[in-house]
Amino acid sequence: MTDDVACQVIKAERDRIRCLLDVDRDTYDRLHAPEYRLCNPTGTVWTKDEYLDLLTTGRVAYRELGLIGDVDTIVGTDVVVLRYRCVIELTVDGADIPKHEAWHTDVYTDTGGTWRCAWSQATGIMDLPPAAP
Repeated sequence: MTDDVACQVIKAERDRIRCLLDVDRDTYDRLHAPEYRLCNPTGTVWTKDEYLDLLTTGRVAYRELGLIGDVDTIVGTDVVVLRYRCVIELTVDGADIPKHEAWHTDVYTDTGGTWRCAWSQATGIMDLPPAAP
């Protein structure tokens, strides 16, 4: 049962990523809980409506957004937590953000048989300078 739920939510996450790339409003609404919040790498928190507005106006435009490797899961009765690395390339308010990797943590809740993302946190992975000799 736990593996089935994990697979179901991972599929929902892949669909959610696709809807962000395609700016698919119907899928966005279906896969994001009303209380959805995204904490982006700058520490800014956007609500579901704010994020959708940024996407539909083009103020946030993903050119690439994809999972890298496996998705780690913690499965509870009505909550599933996903963690994975991804590659991102986007434009924010006209500024190009170059391709980079990030960690994503997403919390899904079961809303009457439908898994919807309630919280997302993205943390950029920085290239550290070489260690001093």
